Amino acid sequence: MDMLFVVRFSKVNYDEWKAVYDADLPLRSQFSKDDVVGKVDDHTAIIKVTITDPDGLQKAMAAQMAEIADELGLEHELFSLTPAG
Repeated sequence: MDMLFVVRFSKVNYDEWKAVYDADLPLRSQFSKDDVVGKVDDHTAIIKVTITDPDGLQKAMAAQMAEIADELGLEHELFSLTPAG
């Protein structure tokens, strides 16, 4: 399932958030692949990703995000993508 995440981080800038995101690659690879990250501005990023294990994503979001959400000021909006046509 392809998804789009809009990620906002109010307590850090993009480069600081991206370093944390990159460090989580071993965790993300357990439930996703083919992620593409784009910088919107200093406090917003978008991520297009293929989710291979939706339950794994939910578990990781509940566990890992709870640990770092306050520290980074994280907010996520998730969207499912479907092919056009």
